[in-house]
Amino acid sequence: MTRELFSTNEMKLLFEKLASFTVYPENKGVTRLAYTPTDQLAHQYMIETMQKAGFTVRQDAIGNIFCRLPGKNPDLPAVGTGSHLDTVPNGGAYDGTLGVVAGFYALMQFKPQQLSRSLELVIFRAEESSRFGFSCIGSKVLLGKVDREKWALNRDDDGRSFFDVLDSLGYPSHEIEQCELADNHYSGFIEMHIEQGRRLELEGKSVGIVNGIAAPTRFQVQVTGHADHSGATPMYQRHDALVASAAIISDVNRAACRESVWGTVGTIGKLNVYPNSMNVIPGEVNFLVDIRGIEPESIARVATHLKNSIKKSEQDNDVSIQIREISAEAPVKLDNEICQCIEQHCLEQNIGYMTMLSGAGHDSMNLAQKFPTAMIFTPSKNGISHHPDEFTDFDDIIIAANLLKDTLYSLAK
Repeated sequence: MTRELFSTNEMKLLFEKLASFTVYPENKGVTRLAYTPTDQLAHQYMIETMQKAGFTVRQDAIGNIFCRLPGKNPDLPAVGTGSHLDTVPNGGAYDGTLGVVAGFYALMQFKPQQLSRSLELVIFRAEESSRFGFSCIGSKVLLGKVDREKWALNRDDDGRSFFDVLDSLGYPSHEIEQCELADNHYSGFIEMHIEQGRRLELEGKSVGIVNGIAAPTRFQVQVTGHADHSGATPMYQRHDALVASAAIISDVNRAACRESVWGTVGTIGKLNVYPNSMNVIPGEVNFLVDIRGIEPESIARVATHLKNSIKKSEQDNDVSIQIREISAEAPVKLDNEICQCIEQHCLEQNIGYMTMLSGAGHDSMNLAQKFPTAMIFTPSKNGISHHPDEFTDFDDIIIAANLLKDTLYSLAK
């Protein structure tokens, strides 16, 4: 493999190119839901870019991409880095993509066999839960955490299951259990990501060293009432599914507020109302509940409150309510030794940093269950994330990307 080093300006151009892969290019935001044609094009572009640079590139049965720079001892466990390319609807250009671009930049700074261990960039598939209702699918598959029964129940807005979509794209869904990585595949893994909060910005720090990740517990709630004419049905005769849902949603919000001292949050971010007409009493409502935190007991208290609220609203509004748990992840502590290695580089280079927890979930929380793992955060302007205004100053990106490169060097030399 012969090539020139990849410059920071080329890194910026690659980032801008990936931002152009969006369903609505005329809009400011980026819409690239998992496994959609736009998402496929972005991944194919990265495959071609990495192959042109001379890397060994492969895809597994779920579409995860692996880009490898061979070391002097290729039989040793590699040092990994990576993130994801899919986005939420009308999201930002930085979330996930930044870790992919910075990882590619880092690998491009080394020559084959320069380091003892191989370096590997992973592009995880379907990190966002926007399409199928559950997150970090690609990294879960790599850890052998496949739940076929539960995953088959979840459908996208077109009524297609995750497995239907995989098979339609030529990814053999019956083989995804074979994607699990061996216990010695990585000696260490680092994910670079935007903070998705304001702590770094408020503290005036360029880098966050993440030593723990909060985890989501998620539910799907279906409220079934009876659709009736809005003018002809007296209030006392109604079985309003939306009114029943509103009571639950308000209750969950209050429960999460009470638990905020533990850093726990609760969100209802998606709600579908049927028949969704101004002059018809809603007969059915489906909504998703996302509870996140670091303390399992606190998460459990909000989940219990949700279930109690459902029972009460069912009786108060004379409706039928079904609740189904979509996922229940465990909070994750990251590797102290890798965090210390990152910190040492910050001290040597006079980089302003702070250690912190991540309130958002990431693929790293799955990798950390098998491999020593850490994360590097860059600041998010005004803490904005999953929004078209998502922004990180490129000077901060360069600092973090070079810090990632130096840490990979230390772990692989």
